Amino acid sequence: MTFCKTVVQLLLSFGLTNVAFSQVTKSVPSQQNLTSNKQMVDQAILAIRQDVQKINSKRLKKEHYTYESAGCTEDGVVDYYFDEKGIVKIVESGAIGDGSWVNEYYYRSGKVIFCFETIVGGPAVGKVTKTEYRFYVKDDSPLKTMEEAKTVKSDSKASESIGTANRTFKAYASKDFAGALCN
Repeated sequence: MTFCKTVVQLLLSFGLTNVAFSQVTKSVPSQQNLTSNKQMVDQAILAIRQDVQKINSKRLKKEHYTYESAGCTEDGVVDYYFDEKGIVKIVESGAIGDGSWVNEYYYRSGKVIFCFETIVGGPAVGKVTKTEYRFYVKDDSPLKTMEEAKTVKSDSKASESIGTANRTFKAYASKDFAGALCN
């Protein structure tokens, strides 16, 4: 009987070891997969950069709007840029107190692909700071986030910018810019 128990224990031990080992090896992504994912992201970013460059080199039709909202902006401006297919770029700017901003949003087929934010501010007396953010976007998710020239982890700032880009795009129909940008 003990011989049978020993054989069963060995078989079970071997089987459990194989199961555990196969699960460990399956959960660790291969270097090839990581490289291929990075290449796909790099290619998507390159395509976004080319699209942004193409948009900025075209003669686009521009529609200019202004808005104000207490506690949000004192002199809000929204400029929509159109090619023959629709909105391809929006530039939104404003100021409140000692701070100002300029946000540029770029679109492909009605979907945001790139956000570029510039924030300038500081105390009334003292050093003025300028911060730039870049968000490369695919399917409403950030592919890459940059603060100044450094790549940083995507966080709520990226999600907020993508959401604002989408709301600003939709606000063209209603012209409710304060509702889209100040809530």
